[in-house]
Amino acid sequence: MVMKKQGYREILRDRCPKIVNYALKWQKAKDAWIEHVYRNFIGIYVNKDDRNNATRIALGLKDGKTKNFNFDKTIDWDNLSHEGTIYWKRVSSWIKWFQKNFSYIENTYEISKKKGKDDFDIQIEFINNYLSWLLPSSNCTKEEKEAKYQYVDNLAEFLMKCVEGNIK
Repeated sequence: MVMKKQGYREILRDRCPKIVNYALKWQKAKDAWIEHVYRNFIGIYVNKDDRNNATRIALGLKDGKTKNFNFDKTIDWDNLSHEGTIYWKRVSSWIKWFQKNFSYIENTYEISKKKGKDDFDIQIEFINNYLSWLLPSSNCTKEEKEAKYQYVDNLAEFLMKCVEGNIK
């Protein structure tokens, strides 16, 4: 069997830390992030060794394992447009949220499953414990409330898929 040679974009896609991967997918930003990192930090080099080293640095790899990944260091903040800065700050804030909360969400899921709770009840627990800050305030219009409730429901479902291993 012949092994297909992986390009640098594929390496970024495959070796992105799990929780960062989830956050990027939630924000539908993974392809944009891969392209940004490649264009600004890897593709600027011609030499293969330099590209390999840049890829390892971007992914925070040491001895083949992710050790020091820092999402904000993978963004070329100095050369972004105003809109680009707003976009990547939003993505970065979600990555920080996932990094801070995901292990607790996984733990909540495991404990809830052991207690025999069904998926709907677990999603309600996610909303109550981790997503209540996203719920609409009383001064929102009916349309805003519906949109926010739908967003929170979608995020709770997405988190369930993540903890169940259904998001790759």
